[in-house]
Amino acid sequence: MKYSVQTDNVGAVHEALGSRCDIIRFGSEFCEWKIPSLKELEEAYLLVDGDNKEFFYITPTVSNECLEKIRDQLAFLENKGEITVIVNDLGVLNIVEQFSNLKPHMGRQLVTILARTPWNQITEYDVGYMKKRRVSKVFYQTSVNYEPTIQLFKEHGAEGVDLDWISESIPNYSFISENGLSISVYLYLVPISVTRRCNMARFLGEEEPKKCTKPCDTTALFLEQKKIPGIDIFLLDNGVFRLTKPLSEDINRLHRMRVEEFVIPMNPLTNIRTHDSIDKIIQTLRI
Repeated sequence: MKYSVQTDNVGAVHEALGSRCDIIRFGSEFCEWKIPSLKELEEAYLLVDGDNKEFFYITPTVSNECLEKIRDQLAFLENKGEITVIVNDLGVLNIVEQFSNLKPHMGRQLVTILARTPWNQITEYDVGYMKKRRVSKVFYQTSVNYEPTIQLFKEHGAEGVDLDWISESIPNYSFISENGLSISVYLYLVPISVTRRCNMARFLGEEEPKKCTKPCDTTALFLEQKKIPGIDIFLLDNGVFRLTKPLSEDINRLHRMRVEEFVIPMNPLTNIRTHDSIDKIIQTLRI
């Protein structure tokens, strides 16, 4: 089992390196406007490499304009030896395949899990118990619970896949590992929806994406809603998220199915900011 920290901020890399994590995931998972500059990527890589931790680069879904920026960054990483690139865009996957030293890993935006969206109406209808169970079973599976999808990813060189910490979905993850993909599981943040146009920027008066002051570096917004009782949802970057708490029984199940990696995101929503807080989380994940 390995423990990684994800951040898109070079300053946070400094803090994460002081923790007992094994891997630093650097880059933007969801927002193309937060893709680091080549200079920031170089700085983050040198910091991690000098600390003898593993360096993973994570990329979001991108426009054609940003594909060339990604290409330049991947060309830099190609010269650093074997490096894992977390891919959330098929165009980026196509570029990664052109570099022999880069290993693609499928990100969460290339994996569908219906249960990410907590609309409980799907199981509220007055139907029989067995029919409700069948609907629930589909609801908590993933698009990777299908051998042709796994085979497609593997044909493109993928060795692993990112998944959410959704308790009801965890029993379905063993099928994925049994079919040859290593599993990385994210703590806390479950994406409900992601948009190309950033709603957080719109709410906070940011008019030009290229000149955005990136308020999401320090702020997350609570979205008040009455449709889903008992569920709190938040706006961060260009995504809507809900928070899930790792339960001890989930931790034990994931260890038993030999999950490869637990991912700890550093951002204003998780409020994980220091190496001490990272180490406390890692301690709870060990068995």
